[in-house]
Amino acid sequence: MVDLHMHSKCSDGTLEPEELVQLAKKRGVQVIALTDHDSVDGLERAGKEAEKQGVILVNGIEFSTSYFGKEVHILGYFLDLTDEFFLGKLEELKIERGNRTVKILKKLSDRGLPLTMEEVLMEVTGPVVSRTHVANAMMKKGYVYTRSEAFRQYIGEGGSAYVAKTIISPNEAVRLIRKNGGIAAIAHPKLIGMGREKVLSLIDELIGDGLDALETYYPGYSNEDIKFYEGVCKEKGLLTTGGSDYHGLNREGVEIGDMNVPFEVYEDLKDRFLQRKTSIESL
Repeated sequence: MVDLHMHSKCSDGTLEPEELVQLAKKRGVQVIALTDHDSVDGLERAGKEAEKQGVILVNGIEFSTSYFGKEVHILGYFLDLTDEFFLGKLEELKIERGNRTVKILKKLSDRGLPLTMEEVLMEVTGPVVSRTHVANAMMKKGYVYTRSEAFRQYIGEGGSAYVAKTIISPNEAVRLIRKNGGIAAIAHPKLIGMGREKVLSLIDELIGDGLDALETYYPGYSNEDIKFYEGVCKEKGLLTTGGSDYHGLNREGVEIGDMNVPFEVYEDLKDRFLQRKTSIESL
């Protein structure tokens, strides 16, 4: 069993990287990818624990990007963690996340929901500040009852305190992953709020930037959804990927390994990565 999409405390999950690996082992998952938002800080720790547990770890990331005002998430796999250019870009994104949070807090305050950065940071256990941490702080203040309410009414796309990410586009994210030598995939394409035709147009655009795969196995996808995106992959020469998008207690009702992603998905992604690496090294 394979799960190529999950988050630790190094972004907006609630488990330490080591605990994720341990839970994966307990649930019989053979291959995992730690894909924290705009961060690779948990990968070294997860890798050491994976060796102890006999679990295969894929070095991953999930870039949060903006495309004409819509959020598009890009997954990266088999990352080279010695790439200084790549790591420098992540530092820039970390600064942008902090700036975005300040803007969100200003909008909340203007709507009579004052929240300080200190209160948000009380919810942060890793290096990345996310909207989930803002939502948790809002719950503690009694402004909302649930995280979903916080996102729906205030900080999610369409909410009254929403602030779009502007520092990186999905095109840039795909090129950054490919420049690093990794495999690039669009995360949960069904959730991009643009409709299928526009998403298909985006897929074509990103193929030109080096896109490798689509996340076809994802919580909430119907069998029809899975078949549709598998068909898109087949038609366009893309690979499939998938995972639980596990966030621990920050996303209830989702467990590691829930999607039963076939082992062949990992093998196909790895084969493409190794073929590309061999091709580059032979130049």
